[in-house]
Amino acid sequence: MPAYKYKTKSGAVKWMAAFWYEDWTGKRKKKKREGFDTRSSALAFEREFLLKNSRSCDMFFASLVELYQEDAEHRVRGTTRGTQDSIIEKWLLPFFGSLQVDKIDAVTIRKWQNELMSKTNPRTGKKYAATYLRTINSRLSSIFNYAVMYYGLRQNPCRPAGFMGKKKAGRMKFWTTAEFEAALAQVEKPAFRVAFMLLYWLGLRVGECLALTPADILPSHICRIDKTHHRKNGEDEAGPPKSDNSVRDVSMPAFLYEEVENYIGALYEIQPSDRIFYFTHGTLNRELNRAAAAAGVQQIRIHDLRHSHAALLVDLGYSIVAVAERLGDTVEVAMSTYSHMYPDKMDTLAVDLDRRAGGIGATADDLGAVAGRLEKAEKEAGKK
Repeated sequence: MPAYKYKTKSGAVKWMAAFWYEDWTGKRKKKKREGFDTRSSALAFEREFLLKNSRSCDMFFASLVELYQEDAEHRVRGTTRGTQDSIIEKWLLPFFGSLQVDKIDAVTIRKWQNELMSKTNPRTGKKYAATYLRTINSRLSSIFNYAVMYYGLRQNPCRPAGFMGKKKAGRMKFWTTAEFEAALAQVEKPAFRVAFMLLYWLGLRVGECLALTPADILPSHICRIDKTHHRKNGEDEAGPPKSDNSVRDVSMPAFLYEEVENYIGALYEIQPSDRIFYFTHGTLNRELNRAAAAAGVQQIRIHDLRHSHAALLVDLGYSIVAVAERLGDTVEVAMSTYSHMYPDKMDTLAVDLDRRAGGIGATADDLGAVAGRLEKAEKEAGKK
């Protein structure tokens, strides 16, 4: 259909796109959009809308992104969506937005990768981390995978182009208890102190910590984790934790419970459902950097306090299963993240097998008890 010219109440000349289309159920519908400055803009909108609706990859990359984000709206957590959208807006749309999806090839991808790998972070003056570059590349690849699966794109051009960056960072950073205590001694504000203590001694994620309320700190010395905090468009929001495993009760050492209760008791007229912390992730990270510099210890990220807690548990002799349960991770995730902290376990295992082969070790009664526990565990697993 043609575009239509009209005048607004203020007398400005605008253009309107109005046309018919079939929705995904086959029903015929009319689409209308006003406010275009030119006739060509109105017609371009009509063209892109019909291409998106027809599942054709003749559309612009920006249109594909709209479809991708609409699909993710009800499938991806709010915090994850925020991170994804930020990457798309900053790194993908400026380069690919006006390109036709089915015309983007491996050569185009390589040029984009080279451009990003040469950029420096204006805040640090250094090139972007390899893991961050990998995250950006993975988001682009996910969008093309979506086009392959649902819009008939022949292949994902990221595959022949290859990936930039790397999945894992170098050596994991964490603080010993002595380093943590040295940094904590440089923190004066009670809110920061308590937040850092919860992150280090309980291994919480930052969002889990920032979402805590007085009602989550139980008299039984339990910290209940059933939500996470994030900011969207400048507004504070509470949402579900990262996964089902993340909903958990974390036991607190007595000294930490007392510290948290004293802090909450000093908060003026706080209600059971009020958040006990009102700063942001960024503010907390800056305070951690300041404290580290003042204490003369290595700088780590806020999330590395969680890694520090995992390292502490490993040092105390707890199994990877116990680490996963306390952190709210699956065993698979915990294994992939922290297995390197058990470097001597395989050697110890081999020595124990040598001892058992030589007749040294558990008695038949001991092995019978183990068999009983395994049988009970299998029955319990079958009930779930």
